Amino acid sequence: MELISLVIFVFSAAMAAGSILLVTRMLEEYPLPFLKSLFYHNLFISAFGFYGIWGQFIIVALAGSRLDPALYSTISVISLLLGLPFLVFGWMMLIRFAAEASGLRPGKFFTLLFLIVNFGIIAALGMVLREMEFDDALPLFRYYYTAAALVYALIASFTLLKGNSDSPSAKDRFIIALIVSGGAIAQALVLVLIPHSAWMALAFVFLLFATITLISLWLSYRTDLKPVRLPEPMPLPDGIEDFISLHEISPREAEIIREICNGLSNQEIADKLFISLQTVKDHTSRIYMKTNVRNRMQLMAMVRGLDYQNRGD
Repeated sequence: MELISLVIFVFSAAMAAGSILLVTRMLEEYPLPFLKSLFYHNLFISAFGFYGIWGQFIIVALAGSRLDPALYSTISVISLLLGLPFLVFGWMMLIRFAAEASGLRPGKFFTLLFLIVNFGIIAALGMVLREMEFDDALPLFRYYYTAAALVYALIASFTLLKGNSDSPSAKDRFIIALIVSGGAIAQALVLVLIPHSAWMALAFVFLLFATITLISLWLSYRTDLKPVRLPEPMPLPDGIEDFISLHEISPREAEIIREICNGLSNQEIADKLFISLQTVKDHTSRIYMKTNVRNRMQLMAMVRGLDYQNRGD
């Protein structure tokens, strides 16, 4: 059991770090509001997973056998309660992500009402649980999580499906909605069907991190996000030949630089140049490495700067 717990912990840490890094990378490339909301969703859900779930394993491993049973029970209940605010903020950012990805705007008082309702529930839960043993309190936590996670996952999924945004596309939003709802249902089934044990907790926490990772992976590798459009095509400036020679840019890479500067997405570049989407991504990565930039905006700024350099000369 110890070895399996360690393996799942390592996987959890890798999935949490990977999902956050993937979204961070996308934010550098495409500074879109829904990616920022997804970043915070991943961050808060990861915090809940490590603090609220893995915290229980750490308590048992470090001091479980040395603590008075009553004190151990109290510490475990408090640990779970203190992890719930991370969960509430994670759910709130999930709904905000869904709305922004669908081209919708959350209501003016959405954040305030969401926090008031959910922190009110947490306060009420705390009042009920303060005198209960951990084994008696745990079912209430499970029912609360199951009900709330399903409700908010369904809200997010329906929001993704009814939007009209083209970045991400309707197909991509449908897949993300399936991941969100499927992840919530899988977690709920684990909590409802598996009796309380270490196996239940391990299965639940694995699914928790797997869900946020799958959303980030799909957006990063399967979704063609569209950059901000320029009002009109930007001609490449004087001095571009020296720039291409200095950075050892190939003819194909030069074509891709031109289309990036004109605001085309990776898929649109692939369609225009009759190459695959992955080929465009590979060329773009090499361009970034050769020019020492991190995203499209920096590359476009560098190319625009050639005009000013030539005027100065």
